[in-house]
Amino acid sequence: MHKLLIIGAGQLGSRHLQGALLSTGRLNITVVDPSLEALSIAEDRSRQIEWGNKDSQICYKTVLPELQYFDVCIIATAANVRADVTKTLLVTQKNLVNHIIFEKVLFQRIDDYSTIQSLLKDLKIKSWVNCPRRIFPTYQELRSFLDLNMPIHMTVTGNSWGMACNSIHFIDLFTFLIGNTALQVGCIELDAGLIESKRAGNYEITGSIELTAGNHSLKIVCGQELDCCLEVKVENGNSIHLINEIDKSWLCNKGSDSERRAYTPLLQSQLTGSVVADLITSDQCQLTPLTESCAIHIPFINVVLDHISKQLGIQLDACLIT
Repeated sequence: MHKLLIIGAGQLGSRHLQGALLSTGRLNITVVDPSLEALSIAEDRSRQIEWGNKDSQICYKTVLPELQYFDVCIIATAANVRADVTKTLLVTQKNLVNHIIFEKVLFQRIDDYSTIQSLLKDLKIKSWVNCPRRIFPTYQELRSFLDLNMPIHMTVTGNSWGMACNSIHFIDLFTFLIGNTALQVGCIELDAGLIESKRAGNYEITGSIELTAGNHSLKIVCGQELDCCLEVKVENGNSIHLINEIDKSWLCNKGSDSERRAYTPLLQSQLTGSVVADLITSDQCQLTPLTESCAIHIPFINVVLDHISKQLGIQLDACLIT
């Protein structure tokens, strides 16, 4: 029986639990959250699905385990405590872990990126970041259509889609499509003022950010209107792909030819089981390796940290997004 640890039983953590339980492999799952209410919700959600293996087991705890081994650990806490939780799990509590899957955004403090990378390298722990659009069938198929010998220009536009907390998903998707994580920050035009996030003490932003990698470019735009919309446009030579993530549509234009396809997103509960199974059986998965994700997180976090600091009139040491 393989051992899985899920730290954080909130919205994402409970969906990770559901996804893990769909796995046909026999799992011994430990779910940790200081909130009894969160653990209760996770337990309820575990009963809402048909388990892939009826012999899997779950235990719920309010404190981190000590001196135990886990094949896979999913750290689905809020970003502000994720680095400290990682250090407590591995250093203070002296647990042994083979693989870690981190939620995003990874960390709020820039220093934590190098600190956690060094710790995991020393402990020989393979780690990944949960930016799963690169696993979605639509985006994998789109990637197969692209010609990397020609520039790829990707634009993400919409309103009310959570630019601060969700941009990293599209930055990750961009680097997946072009096969390059060496990003340069281009034009930044963020709107004055901040939006209070659903998570207390955190903020959302609007405006635009441009990034480049070689001759490829990414522009991310979020307007201030309240109607939620989100479209991904990918231009490559004479091909233009328009993916509407709200309407779940994909329009492929190549020259004068046009074809409509379905955009097929996957829920977290549809993803975790196969990712955990891949890590257990092959020591690999399709998620973004931690080192690559750190490389694309850092320029984005620096931009947003500087913006939030200016808007609040203080120099923050932590980027208050999650």
